[in-house]
Amino acid sequence: MINIIENKFLRVAVKTHGAELCSLKSLKSNKEYIWQADEKYWNKHAPILFPIIGFLKDNEYEYNNEIYNLNKHGFARDLDFKLINKKKEKLVYLLEYNEDTLKKYPFKFQLYVNYILENKKLKIVYEVVNKDNKEMYFSIGGHPAFNCDIESKRQYIKFEKEENLNTYILNLETGLLEHAKNRVLQNKNILPLDYELFNQDTLVFERINSDSLYIMDNHAKENLKITIKNFPYLTLWSPKAPFLCIEPWYGVPDFIDSKNKIQDKIGIEKLEVEKIFKCNYDLEII
Repeated sequence: MINIIENKFLRVAVKTHGAELCSLKSLKSNKEYIWQADEKYWNKHAPILFPIIGFLKDNEYEYNNEIYNLNKHGFARDLDFKLINKKKEKLVYLLEYNEDTLKKYPFKFQLYVNYILENKKLKIVYEVVNKDNKEMYFSIGGHPAFNCDIESKRQYIKFEKEENLNTYILNLETGLLEHAKNRVLQNKNILPLDYELFNQDTLVFERINSDSLYIMDNHAKENLKITIKNFPYLTLWSPKAPFLCIEPWYGVPDFIDSKNKIQDKIGIEKLEVEKIFKCNYDLEII
């Protein structure tokens, strides 16, 4: 099922399955900003990553002396959420723990996903609630894919501030991160886009200076601003396809030397009993 909200600037569509954003369209230009899941390249739009991000070493982790298995990016993107609130400019979805999730992830949780329109901005808010009687460990992130003609080399990324960007190296055989880094950008705020940038698949940056970045096209009347304030990791990915993923993450894939203990996982978030973790990123037409 797909639910739609709109105002005089934007029209937004979200699937119940995975609470996945599947359309962000400017009503002024009729331009679609979200990748439309062409199976020739990648059959998703903007999956939500929870309760892990990326691969675990051997697809497993240890908690309380038990071994659990979780596939890449966790299970939230593959489950149906419940629509609990719909207004003209707001959608709220909920995913709760159940018997099946507890077999893979032994924590009782609620995950709320809010889509809120504010003029030319779409605010995407994640709320994780610990409903258990113990601390819970999790990662969460967005994986939105944006239509982007990388092959033309006409579009580029503009950062709000000058950046020194060093990406962790992704081990292509395992999908895990190595501790070594490669320099991508030095004392600049413009990152040209071409497919060679993604020869190592995914770029994973930690603690960038900018709160916002832009997908720019000097020939376009509109461009897209992505605000990722407070997210500790930013990832860029394109599989030699006409789209670009700009992914704000609280968490990262396992490193190649991981000991598989979830509480010691690099980038993991810890949430106390009955506490709420909240974060958001924004998409704005400028």
